[in-house]
Amino acid sequence: MWSLNILAFMKLLLFSLAATLPPSTGFDAIGRASQFPITPNEKAEPPNLQEITTGRSHTASLGNEDDPINKPEYTFPSWDTTHLLARRLLALSTTGVLSTVYPPSSSVHRSSLSGVPIGLPDYIADCANEPSSELEALLGPGNPLILALNVGTTFRNTRAGSNISLSLDWWHRQADGRTGVFGVGRDGVVGGAELPRLSLLGSLVPLEHLSDATRVAVERCFLDAHPDAKFWLPDHDNAVHSGYWAKLVVEEAFWVGGFGDRARIGWLDPETWKLYYAGKRA
Repeated sequence: MWSLNILAFMKLLLFSLAATLPPSTGFDAIGRASQFPITPNEKAEPPNLQEITTGRSHTASLGNEDDPINKPEYTFPSWDTTHLLARRLLALSTTGVLSTVYPPSSSVHRSSLSGVPIGLPDYIADCANEPSSELEALLGPGNPLILALNVGTTFRNTRAGSNISLSLDWWHRQADGRTGVFGVGRDGVVGGAELPRLSLLGSLVPLEHLSDATRVAVERCFLDAHPDAKFWLPDHDNAVHSGYWAKLVVEEAFWVGGFGDRARIGWLDPETWKLYYAGKRA
């Protein structure tokens, strides 16, 4: 019997909104069900494993000699569905690990750290998830919003010229008391390695010269995901730290959907990444 991890994860992401699109979109039923927008602070309910259908048989059109053979009890996700899963993972994530590299020289760190990478958890928000919206135009599709604090190591490094990456995963969901629903392998052992993770690579671009209306929209979206961030909002007189709004412009994305015999692993297409808005294709 196949592990329930990937099936449960796909159910959780793709059926969090019960709807389908016309077959003309070219996706299978699972892919179509995923094409509806969600908000960064959406509370996804765990799937009912009794409702998971394991007897479906589909002929996969994979076009890759390295893909696994067809299994009658499991549908190997297409790359289109994989891009949907990745965008929904971003949309459901409000934190991630931001990684940068120490600059060659600096007065604030030891010389032995020059060129050394460092990853630190931070707040993020997927605010560009509605086509033709003000924030989508500001951020660009698939580019998360970040509140950059000048005191932070991550943002000191980016100011010194470092590029940046954002790592996301579904592993932390195991700590919320629902490991009996997902995260348990075929032998009943909790297995985080079977759950998806994503790395977004790019550059940090400050959002400058925002109008009052745009600034309010940015703050509202970020505070929806992180109410406590009200204490360090940029350009507020009572802010604890100085900072600025920025976007992580995604240039590359690497996806590990789980174990390679049942999930996609590899680089996502940057242009296809931009076509989806929190699980809805443009």
